[in-house]
Amino acid sequence: MEESLFLEAIDDPRWNDTPGFVYAEDGKFKIDGKDFFFAGTTAYWLTQVQVNDDICKTLEEIAADDQEVVRIWGFREVVGETNDDPATFTQQWVDGCQKCNQAGIDRIKYILDEAEKLGLFVQIVLTNNWAPDFPADGQGNQQPGFLSNSYGGIDTFVKQTSPENCDHDLFYTDEAVKAAYKTWLSCIIPQLANHKALFAWELVNDLRCQGAEGTTTSGNCDTQTITRWISELSQFVKSLDPNHMVASGDGGFFCPTCEKVNSGDSHHELKRWNDGYPPAGPGFDGSQGIDTEDILRIKTIDFGGFQLFPDQFNYAAKAKNNGENHFDCVLQEGLDWIDNHVDTAAAAGKPVHWSAFGLVEIDDAPFFVPFNSTQVADTFLDDTSDDNNPEDWDDNYDGLDDTTTEATRMRVKRKQGVSSDRQQKRAYGTWAGRAVKKGAHGITNYQKGKKGLTGRDKGRRSIEVRQQKHRNAGSDSQGNSPNDGYRITKEGIRNIFKRTGKAQKKKSGRDSD
Repeated sequence: MEESLFLEAIDDPRWNDTPGFVYAEDGKFKIDGKDFFFAGTTAYWLTQVQVNDDICKTLEEIAADDQEVVRIWGFREVVGETNDDPATFTQQWVDGCQKCNQAGIDRIKYILDEAEKLGLFVQIVLTNNWAPDFPADGQGNQQPGFLSNSYGGIDTFVKQTSPENCDHDLFYTDEAVKAAYKTWLSCIIPQLANHKALFAWELVNDLRCQGAEGTTTSGNCDTQTITRWISELSQFVKSLDPNHMVASGDGGFFCPTCEKVNSGDSHHELKRWNDGYPPAGPGFDGSQGIDTEDILRIKTIDFGGFQLFPDQFNYAAKAKNNGENHFDCVLQEGLDWIDNHVDTAAAAGKPVHWSAFGLVEIDDAPFFVPFNSTQVADTFLDDTSDDNNPEDWDDNYDGLDDTTTEATRMRVKRKQGVSSDRQQKRAYGTWAGRAVKKGAHGITNYQKGKKGLTGRDKGRRSIEVRQQKHRNAGSDSQGNSPNDGYRITKEGIRNIFKRTGKAQKKKSGRDSD
């Protein structure tokens, strides 16, 4: 418990006294002493949009939908020489040499400036757990910067810094790799440390011991490995910027039986679907290297965070098959996940931000690329639910056993993620409603869709010109924002999250226009 004692000795962060900054206090988000409950959206691709007017229109649409926090990728790694538009990447590696790209940072500054005019806040993700190697010919019709996992990330740092040993989890333990990451943080963070529109820094999107397809791990990574890394790096971020909050970015996995790094009395009983059936399942056994309760005890982590993507991961106490009422089981699984995280954050005395969630609908199935992959998933419609009252849930099904092949498990998970239009609406509405009622301080969907984008700036030579593409990575050939299977453009879904935003504003004592 030595590290816990060290954390307790750290002085409390002192927020900028200037009005308008968001901070965490008394288990809530606050602005100028007033509670701040919000709904938000992820637009990871916003830095790839070359035309300023497109950025402005996207932010205006977000504000009109009563979403108040925008989560973006504040990074894009380029390896080798490039003809990309300089404003679309933030860091370049040439022969192992690391160079911060100012034009990419200036693009983020522009997004923050425009967000502030609209009363929006931006959560900046600093790197990604998911960085698979794409084929040499690119991504077919999808250029780098289109899919959320094509921006580089943890494995880029590892490969460029330690080419002889490219295990994914070296990112958390190797001093040279950590130094390279701190070099990147030292480039971007001080430049934005005084910006009021910055909501929080997110260390890594969905950090885990394991990386994407094609990456390796040492076998030595566990929950303590990542908790210690989060402690070190969050302290480092605070040393660069004491004005803003820091989030780990983890997916919210639990491990009640894991030995903790940090002492504290925040343990409570967790809801686990079909609780008591061994094994606990990957959401509760520490196999991802994440222990949410231990991370929340880190003094320099300001709030809890979690994600929910049932099409890609099993959040229940045990895996499920594709039997009767499968969708209803997924629905309840999500409700329990929300309850667990609101309660866990409350026990730690911190607010909680549900930072990303999605469910693939059948019309988007042809575009669904899992975060750990470069290929469109083999999906099919889950039509096993009678789709009646959300409270009508039958918990009787035959679970998968330990002999079930990984291929079968993947097929089950993919079946979970391909829902009918009605099922998707029901899930989003039920989950968002529960999060509001339960007291989640932030509810941010994944991911924002925007139609009618201009595309590329013809005055710039960008990556899609070099690859003879029609558009830049910020939009497709029809002028629509990127789609990885989760893009939200349908009015019915937008209205669900607009109502969520209005409800959150009401809880804060702010009426929506």
